[in-house]
Amino acid sequence: MNILNKKTAVNILIAILYAAITMFSVMHHEIWSDEAQVWMICKYISLPDLFSHLINEGHPPFFYLIVMPFAKLFDNIIWMQLICWLSCVLAVFLLWNNSKFTTLTKTVITISAPFIYFFPTVARSYSIIPLFVFLLAIFHDKTKEHPFVYTFLLIALTHTHVIMAMFTFLLFIRFLYINIYLPYKNKEKQDKKYIISSILIILGFFGLFIQLVGTTSSNVYITFRDDDKVAALARIIFAFIFGSMDAYYIKSHANYFNFWTISYCLIYMATFALMAIMLFKNNKKLFLLFLIPSLFQIAVYTTTYNQLVLPTRIFTLYTIIIFAFWILFKEDNFSETGFLSKKKNIKAIFTLFFALMIFNGIKSYYADVAFDYSASKKMALFIKNNYIDKGKNPIIFSDTINFTVAINYYLDPENNLYWAKTGRPYKYVVWGKDIVPTFTEDKWRYYFSEIRKIDKKSTLLIVKDLNAFWDIKANLEWKDFNLVYISGDSLEYFEKFRLYEYKY
Repeated sequence: MNILNKKTAVNILIAILYAAITMFSVMHHEIWSDEAQVWMICKYISLPDLFSHLINEGHPPFFYLIVMPFAKLFDNIIWMQLICWLSCVLAVFLLWNNSKFTTLTKTVITISAPFIYFFPTVARSYSIIPLFVFLLAIFHDKTKEHPFVYTFLLIALTHTHVIMAMFTFLLFIRFLYINIYLPYKNKEKQDKKYIISSILIILGFFGLFIQLVGTTSSNVYITFRDDDKVAALARIIFAFIFGSMDAYYIKSHANYFNFWTISYCLIYMATFALMAIMLFKNNKKLFLLFLIPSLFQIAVYTTTYNQLVLPTRIFTLYTIIIFAFWILFKEDNFSETGFLSKKKNIKAIFTLFFALMIFNGIKSYYADVAFDYSASKKMALFIKNNYIDKGKNPIIFSDTINFTVAINYYLDPENNLYWAKTGRPYKYVVWGKDIVPTFTEDKWRYYFSEIRKIDKKSTLLIVKDLNAFWDIKANLEWKDFNLVYISGDSLEYFEKFRLYEYKY
């Protein structure tokens, strides 16, 4: 008992150290549009309206339901950040306290890019996925004793993000096999609690399906895909490799390859393939649990939104890899018949895979602390200091509302941006076809001249993306507008801005 207590105490101290390190990056992180979108939805939409809105959003409701009470009670998004951060701290504690990985492997996973930076710092629904995956690993062999706990975990993870749905579906099939099919086969009496659990899980999947049917027809970004599926697949594989290696590599070295880059690619692909083969050699069920969700995620990206596969999305797949090896090491069922079946070799390859992501985590952590993740905060502060606080009462317009929504968060509620296409203020984005930016300098000039016929006094401002791909060749100096501020660069590519003031 003393040994157990000592082990738990050490693991708590490790979790506290991890919490302190990651909290530093959380406190230095500037909110970007996707984070602000969740908070603003939860703050300004009612609970009954949330579910109908999420059909357009494309995200299941679980994360929003957690965030909503805090958004209603408080103004500071730090509460949402703390939810994500605390989830990661608990996940790391479970990793250290409940998995049978070696100390080296646990350390490497903890300081790898997903856990040292991306999951705890970038406050999205992805951040709570590791906690649920690790809890499912702990309860993997306890479905008979705790069916309702397992049911909750499956439903919660399914409704956290759609890319986890295939993983939870396979676990549900296993749940049915163990608790429904085997008793039926052995002519045992069916236990009502397993039947109830199964019905609840089925309803959870059905609810997700109904939502996604509506999403594909209402969310314009879901259809941002290539007809050339080969090119799309190549882009996704490229994103998986380099998103794991260096989240900012593609932006800064898109066409640059050297010996180290090529070497990393080869090592990454070889390690990934070896892990799959090792699972296949030792446990074919875990291999399928690894392979099918991997193919499912790639299929989702290929058929829908393949233009931008973010690192946080990539790393959700790696939580499934951790799950598979967690169970493999927990069962300790190694054949030891060859190189790919020996426990020590499996440990080495699995550890190497996560070690390959350590540099990415350190670099991304440092970049977020040292530089602006998004220039939204900087732009909002400039508008406050130079216009709002000086009593100029500006009306601030944007036609790229999906990239400027975080500015809305940093501004006071009465000073939110106006969407140029409607002429009305907005709090959050509805992902319809009309959000695609179309305003050119000439169109802005005509737009503001029409406003001046009605409003003779208000200061009229425009927030534009700096060097966005749709107007990267545009002249920054506009005829009837003063370019009063450029926010500078940001780690989030589209969230660097320029501010214009109408001259007349």
